[in-house]
Amino acid sequence: MRKILAPLIVLCSFLISSLPAKIQGDIEMRFLKNKLTVISKRTKTNNIVGIVCLIRVGSAFERAEENGISSLTQALLMKGTNKHSASELALALEREGIFMNTDASEDFVSVSVAATADQIDRALELLSEVLFEPSFPADELEKERRNAIAQINLVEDDKFYLSFRNLREILYEGHPYSQPTEGRPESLLIITKAQIEQFHNRFYQPENMTLAIVGNVPRDELNKCVNRHFGSRVSQEVNLFISTKTFNPVLRTREIKKPLEQGFLTMGYIGAPMNHKDYPALRVACAILGEGMASRFFTQLRDQRGLAYAVGGFYQSLRLHGAVIGYIGTRPETLEVSNRAMRHIFEDLAENPIHEDELNRAKNYLIGKYLIAHQTNLKKANYLAWFHCFGLGVEFDEKYPELIMGVKIKDVRRVARKYFKMPAIVTLSPENKSKK
Repeated sequence: MRKILAPLIVLCSFLISSLPAKIQGDIEMRFLKNKLTVISKRTKTNNIVGIVCLIRVGSAFERAEENGISSLTQALLMKGTNKHSASELALALEREGIFMNTDASEDFVSVSVAATADQIDRALELLSEVLFEPSFPADELEKERRNAIAQINLVEDDKFYLSFRNLREILYEGHPYSQPTEGRPESLLIITKAQIEQFHNRFYQPENMTLAIVGNVPRDELNKCVNRHFGSRVSQEVNLFISTKTFNPVLRTREIKKPLEQGFLTMGYIGAPMNHKDYPALRVACAILGEGMASRFFTQLRDQRGLAYAVGGFYQSLRLHGAVIGYIGTRPETLEVSNRAMRHIFEDLAENPIHEDELNRAKNYLIGKYLIAHQTNLKKANYLAWFHCFGLGVEFDEKYPELIMGVKIKDVRRVARKYFKMPAIVTLSPENKSKK
């Protein structure tokens, strides 16, 4: 009788721990009873499994006096649990050949795991333990606090970091996106263990998580492992504060004096989030302007005018907003010229000719970069989780190249006219700039 009941108990446990799955191609999405979202994709290209758990919290959800608590909490997840000390956990991961890493950003924090397929059960077991049972040892908190502040002070001398941090402060003024993800020394100094425990208990709940897994593991086996280590975790309701602030195009500038030999400038325009219809055209516009050695910033500011020792651009993709950013490192005496030249290139995109070969170069650059970023199962899992949490759906992973290829010259001009009006500008110059 026991032999008959045992498999029935396992089967019933499996059935009650999850809701009906949605299968789209080779991707399955299902929701556990505790509202944890699980996305899985089986690939047989290699024996490595990539696992990413995204938690919807980050610096955009922090109060100013707790800025940096997301990053600090993430750093502490692997510094001890209710079952393992930091050294014991590190040894357990090493012994099993499992890689685990934590990260924090504006909209999400994440824990990433890479393991061989035969270690999937152990990998999920340790991931669940790290996510739900961290002990936050007081001595480890002090170590991580010191490390975080030391790192912030260290990169104060990094021209790109310093100028970009200040740019986001004025670009997203009045919005939580203006806060640095790593926090500020003054706020990190006063965050207590009790605050971290409360923060973790509030946000690290199954219903606030997305677990994505890509690798060569049979679907039934994978689902049993997930149910075993995540299905029994009880979830509490998570209430998220989301800023509804909108931005009007207003010129914002900030000048910073530092004991430096060279000047540096960053310029940014508020764009659109990834789920906006303008996003593909904005990404192509950004690539035309500043991505790659054939971009306009590189050819016009560096090659033709000799203004730059470093120049480029990138798109900051955030859940609620986005921004097109340009930067240039130049001589102190050419900062003002570089400022005018970069702004002209931005705003000139709306009117002056864009050739088909320039458009195609930008599109091919973006798609090639995107496909290269999918080379590992860990990256694939990250994209699936990311697109789902952005509200784009897992199908966006394959749809993105098509959207980029569909962008036309008129689309680029349209978004340039719409978004490239009034920038935020940060200039970084030497304290005692010599005049020539």
